[in-house]
Amino acid sequence: MSKNPLLQNDPVIRVSITELIDDFFGRVDRGESVADLLAEQAIFKTPQRYAEGRQGVANLLLELAQMRREKGREARHFGSNIKIDSLGDNQYRVRSLVVVIALDSGAARKGVLNMGDHDDIVAFDESGRCHFVKRTMTPVLQLELNAPAAQ
Repeated sequence: MSKNPLLQNDPVIRVSITELIDDFFGRVDRGESVADLLAEQAIFKTPQRYAEGRQGVANLLLELAQMRREKGREARHFGSNIKIDSLGDNQYRVRSLVVVIALDSGAARKGVLNMGDHDDIVAFDESGRCHFVKRTMTPVLQLELNAPAAQ
């Protein structure tokens, strides 16, 4: 439970964390490193993947982006329903629903629609910058798509 019931409305904390999430997913979609958005001992955990350490997590996500590029697939991640609770010591539990749409390019376009429940830990450093300490995703939906052919 949040120690501060008004935390959801704290604009500095909320905006910083929302920007962190947006920046993270934007970089993942573009195939750019997320290393500087992670704490040194960061953990990334899903039922299919696990990585530890800032560089380990960043490398995993770069490898996944490369696999998408090789398939001619482009992804878009959307975070929503962000809930923030204080854990003390400048750490916050951040829960959100993430929707991922990944589509192939070309005439016979296929893709996937995934939804995942994220349960993350975010920490603010001395300079006021926030980083992911732990990202945990639990899948809630996966659909295969047959997108209309590109015009």
